[in-house]
This record gives sequence, structure tokens and C-alpha cells, in this order.
Amino acid sequence: MQLLSVNVSKPRIRRFKLKFYTTGFQKQSIVGPVKVEQHNILGDKQADLLNHGGLDKAVYGFSSDHFTHWQQHLGLAVIPYGKFGENLTLSDLDEKELAIGDRLQINDCVLEVCQPRIPCYKISFEFGHIPMLNDFIDYGHTGVYFRVIEEGTIEANSEVTLIYKHPENVTIYDLFKTHFDSKYPNQEQIMRQAIAIPELAEQWRTKVNERLHLIELYHQRQKEKK
Repeated sequence: MQLLSVNVSKPRIRRFKLKFYTTGFQKQSIVGPVKVEQHNILGDKQADLLNHGGLDKAVYGFSSDHFTHWQQHLGLAVIPYGKFGENLTLSDLDEKELAIGDRLQINDCVLEVCQPRIPCYKISFEFGHIPMLNDFIDYGHTGVYFRVIEEGTIEANSEVTLIYKHPENVTIYDLFKTHFDSKYPNQEQIMRQAIAIPELAEQWRTKVNERLHLIELYHQRQKEKK
């Protein structure tokens, strides 16, 4: 993997049609080294601290490999780095390979994979395309949230090294799909495996437990019908 761009933004008021909203979504590439701290990258701020930021959403990574898909889907000649709200634009980041608990190193900074990204409605506003939120969810490659294990300094064009592969290997893609697709293969098994992983973000552990509870209720009702 290669770090192609580091992107940050401060919250600002934007407008989509008749709606005004505050967002730190549309990030801009920065040149030179930047410090990665426990809660975020220096110079980056979130508008909605209830749903964004914090230890388990300190850094958001998105793969440059997906840009071509979205350029074709949306009819855009170019999509700039940071447009998806990502702090790190990375080549060869594969949600079907990267798993909860995996660790990446960029220079002296160590990041830990802790949850998939669930996009919010603002992605539709930022691209000026109302179906974008659902399209993004259906595509399933929505990027990765990292927690910071070791603070450090990073910059664009740095090598990204996988230094630890979690033995459970619950991938970001599988976990994301089990949440949104009730017919996803091995849904229940993947969820039970995920909640047993200590490195999983607590927000996602709650989501998975709630979904498992609904599955258990369904199984119980099916037994009662027999």
C-alpha cells in the first residue's frame, strides 16, 4: 500500500439546494509532514462529534482503487483526493483483505483497523447526487476507520506496511455487508466472530449485538411455529 494523499478540513457551513448544513466532509490535500494524534490528524476537525471523531474514528482511510468506479458511475472526469471525506487516500487498500484488528505502519505512526465506515446523508449533498448514499452502501467498499496505536508523523507518498494480521480475519467488507444485507452468506457466523474480537469498535459491537438479537428472535419465532 502507498499513502497517496493526506487530507484535512475544518467544519464549515455548506448549502445543497435549500438546505444548509455544517460539515468537515470535503477535505483538502496537504503538502509535507503532519502529526497524527490520538484523536485525529493535526488540522482536521469534525462537525458532528456525536457520529464522527473520537478514539475509534481518529483516522479515516479510503482506497484510490475505487475512484475510477465512482467517476464512471457519476459521469465525472476527475474526483479529487479527500472528496469522500477521507483523511488518508491509499492505493491498494482492499476492504476484502483488511480485517478488524489488523495494524498498518506509516513512518513511525501505527494505526489499527477497528470498524467499517457507515456513510451519512452528507455524501449525497457533497456529490450533488441524492442516490449517492444508497449507491455507496450497495457498493460496499466504503473505507476503514483506524484508531491510533502509536502517534507519529506521516506525509504523502509514504509506504504503508501491514505489520500485524489479526488471526480472526473478519474483513471490513464482510462485516459491513452483514450489517446491511440480511442474505449475506454466513451472516450470523461473521457477526458472532466479530463481537468476540476485542479490537472491534464498541459502536460496532453494539450494532452487531442488536442485529444478533433480532436474528435470535427470528429463530425463536420459527421454532414456535413448528
